[in-house]
Amino acid sequence: MGRALTFSEKLQILFEYGESRGISAAYRAIAEATGENATNIRKIHRGENINPGFKVLRAMVRYFGVGLSYFDFDTRAGCEAYLAQFAPAQAVDDIKLRANGMSEEGLAAVRNMLDFVRKAEGLPPPKLPKE
Repeated sequence: MGRALTFSEKLQILFEYGESRGISAAYRAIAEATGENATNIRKIHRGENINPGFKVLRAMVRYFGVGLSYFDFDTRAGCEAYLAQFAPAQAVDDIKLRANGMSEEGLAAVRNMLDFVRKAEGLPPPKLPKE
């Protein structure tokens, strides 16, 4: 097993994850969204502040939409595996947001399209709750 990642390396992976999902990793954008100081975020990211406070950490993980337990992992593979679990949930949330306010006819069309794509990808029909 290799050496454990530094905090700044873990943060770099988190920034890459955010950018891959359209979340800005610019210090100023993070600062504005979290109410934290952009200079401090830069220092944390560069490894100049190796002991950020809980408030800053909590703000950062909320900004990127993950949990504090992300920082429990010591390898790139562990961090990436942890982050991978959030991608499907975010995709489903995106679909929910897009469907909000649609007519019954529009929602029926979306359901039909989802069923079509599931079938095309070889997936079984979804298990829907009994009414």
